[in-house]
Amino acid sequence: MKSIFNKYISAFAQSKYVLLINITDKLFSFVILLLLARNFPTEIYGQVITLFSLSMIFITIFDLGLPIYMQREISVNPSNASVTFSKVFSANLIFFAAYMGLGFTIYKLLYPTIPFLLFLIIFLMIYESSLVTLSNKALSGLNDFKSQFIAFTLPRILILIFFIAGLLQMSLELNSLMLIMLLGFLLNLILALFFLKKINVKFTLTNFSINDITPILKLSLPLGIAVIFNFLYDKIDVLLISKLRDYSEAAFYNVGYGLFKGASLSFSFLLVPGFTKVSSINKNKKEVNLFFKDYSRIIIIICVIFSIILYFSSEFLIKLLYTEKFLNSITVLKILSLGFVALGLNNLTGIMLNGMGYFKVVMYITMYGLILNIVLNIALIPAYGIIAASIITVLTEYFIFFTEFYYLRKILLY
Repeated sequence: MKSIFNKYISAFAQSKYVLLINITDKLFSFVILLLLARNFPTEIYGQVITLFSLSMIFITIFDLGLPIYMQREISVNPSNASVTFSKVFSANLIFFAAYMGLGFTIYKLLYPTIPFLLFLIIFLMIYESSLVTLSNKALSGLNDFKSQFIAFTLPRILILIFFIAGLLQMSLELNSLMLIMLLGFLLNLILALFFLKKINVKFTLTNFSINDITPILKLSLPLGIAVIFNFLYDKIDVLLISKLRDYSEAAFYNVGYGLFKGASLSFSFLLVPGFTKVSSINKNKKEVNLFFKDYSRIIIIICVIFSIILYFSSEFLIKLLYTEKFLNSITVLKILSLGFVALGLNNLTGIMLNGMGYFKVVMYITMYGLILNIVLNIALIPAYGIIAASIITVLTEYFIFFTEFYYLRKILLY
């Protein structure tokens, strides 16, 4: 036990800025959504989280595995970082029109009652965040997490100051509050690009041509499809609940799910540098095996502890943070807490398989998990609502972990 604790402390020391970024991100998202949930009707809150889920699904579709591919390429060949970054960043800019066009089409078909201006602001905001993610992945590939932290944290502090003042002091409407976030994300992007330039990673169109897209996508697409499937099963519940039940039930589910995912901060900071490490040692199965044993022990201990905390404190947390308006979220959180160990372990097996270059394995596993999730949700949500969605999420987490573990064990043994 002492050995495991020492390894956790060592991993913490190496990953402190990753941890701080994760804390900032989770805390920022939590506070923003908490303020919206407490100050707007559940119907309006449900519309906001529906648009966030929809936009994040579409930005993930056009992710195409490029951010993680770029991090891996830069970590392997840092001297070529500017060229790699410029090519990937340029490709992302090209996909903007398709992202907005497809997103608008689905919005009009499925959710036409949501105000258009709210749709536009949130979709632009999430696109900005994808550019920030690309910049952060380039910095991660070079192990520059301190610059990420500064560029990430300062804009979010400013957003929170103006958001809280606008909501509580000036009674700003929802669209104005979303515009504050849009401008804050733009500042984050400018700062991230500035820090990249300081370490001689410069964005320039001279390093890019249309012909570059095809060979890059051949390498990144399997990983991108896996990311899409993974993200879809993560977000599809909210969209299905919104469509098959109502926006209020989507709000109740999202509150419980948000606390469940927020607790992943307890282990997720270990996995960002872990991906870079696995990428660098992927040819040495003995070292990879040792990495898995060390990190799985740490993650199991963390996840068991947090699973117990979430289960027994669910009523207290929901009432304290979201008021009795969200009592229906208590059962959701209790059920989801039973899947927390699987969440931690499938994150670990996923980054290991990707770091070793087994993108297609992860792609197929997450595809099967997504299919399982969608089929069960469509069959059960109309009758059993958010209870069914919660149980299905737990089942999906365990399905993905056990399947990834099966393939990882085969790879490491033979």
